[in-house]
Amino acid sequence: MSKKAVIKIGGSVLKNQKSVEQILRILKSYKKNPVIVVSAFYGITDKLKQSLESLLNEENTLNSLFEEILRIKSSIIIELIDDDKIRQNTLDELNKELRNLRQYLQGIYYIRHIPEKAYDYVLSFGEKFSALLLKGIFADKNIASEIVYPEEAGLITDGIFGNASIDLDAAKKQIPDSFTKDIVYLVPGFYGVSKKSEITLLGRGGTDYSAAAFAYCLDAESLDIWKDVNGFMSGDPKHVNNPQRIKHLTYSEAAELAYFGAGILHPRTVEPVRLANIPIKLFNINHTDFIEAQTVIDSHISIHPKVSKSVTVDNNTGILKLQGPGVGYIPGILSEISKTLHLHNININSVITSQIAINLLIDKDLIDSAYRLISKLNLQVLTKIVVKKDVSLIAVVGNGMTEAYGVAARILTAVSEQGINIQLSSLGASDAVTYLIVDKKDTNKALQEIHYTLFEKKANQQINSFIEN
Repeated sequence: MSKKAVIKIGGSVLKNQKSVEQILRILKSYKKNPVIVVSAFYGITDKLKQSLESLLNEENTLNSLFEEILRIKSSIIIELIDDDKIRQNTLDELNKELRNLRQYLQGIYYIRHIPEKAYDYVLSFGEKFSALLLKGIFADKNIASEIVYPEEAGLITDGIFGNASIDLDAAKKQIPDSFTKDIVYLVPGFYGVSKKSEITLLGRGGTDYSAAAFAYCLDAESLDIWKDVNGFMSGDPKHVNNPQRIKHLTYSEAAELAYFGAGILHPRTVEPVRLANIPIKLFNINHTDFIEAQTVIDSHISIHPKVSKSVTVDNNTGILKLQGPGVGYIPGILSEISKTLHLHNININSVITSQIAINLLIDKDLIDSAYRLISKLNLQVLTKIVVKKDVSLIAVVGNGMTEAYGVAARILTAVSEQGINIQLSSLGASDAVTYLIVDKKDTNKALQEIHYTLFEKKANQQINSFIEN
């Protein structure tokens, strides 16, 4: 059987009637029926989360939530589905799912307790609603389609609520059996199912990750991700002047950019597809010409003339500085700390050590919990623990970072000449990234100066030519 493309439709382009019409145009550009992995409509996931969090305090939460969802969906159904029978069937299916959700939320309201798994179960409905809506619209347009739910197909995870990892080996044994027809398949993204049959989310933006897993399991010809932006850029347009589009990235470069704050991809999207050498293609849904991908990500090595390809920023990482004489030398200290944090599902993003300090880079929303846990260990070698949240991590990505002469020097010089203090820096964490941490107040200035130095100076005109050509 010929290979299918797996398409991911993001929430940023699922907003209204116009966006659904764009999806219909996208379908016409594919010669083979694709697998479409869909996000929730824009804003729906946040509404579901807010409703769950306020459920115990506000009696009218359920009614307002369902009225909002029905308002959005019904207007699109009425506008885009002409056949009365299909329109009614779609509304009936949507109402059925809403009843299931209402019953679940009412149960939580009555017991006055929100279980850990509730967030995963409730938030998964946003993607289910999207799939149901698109199925009805496709039926009205004589496009044969079926919905395949991750829990039915066997997208198996490790069972961690909120931020699960996909068991690719287990998933690949089951998933292909659900995609044997020559039709368009619709798959709700963002979640999988544990071996205990519990819904588990794949982290914020996890539809990218689930789409990549389906692409791997189906040995897809490509993973096509449709967004409302022009792919990866040399810098975020909100922070730098004249950012240039990057036409090609390696898997490693894309993974590093996603990990260090570029919001275009979920950080784990690359993992499944690189195992089977499946290219990722980023398209802009607002372009009338769908032939050319904005950015292609694959295994081909392309070395930039000045090595660096993009600069990005992560504002979600803080520093937990553990100080004490010999703390970086004494065996077992870091092991005991990392074990404790692991047991409480707190990930250490990076570690930078010296003789008298261990610096842990941890997500800011977890750093206070990490501080309390380490304090309770009563490690005698620690004389002081400092939490730093008012910082930003700036990363410069490009293949060959550790081999090219002077790259780090240009980056550090660009920042220091602006009088910006660098609190921590790292070169060589991988061959594709150099990063530094600065005070949050200096973030924009540092980003602008680094981008100007690497991509905008007249001496670097060949860089802009390379990115576009």
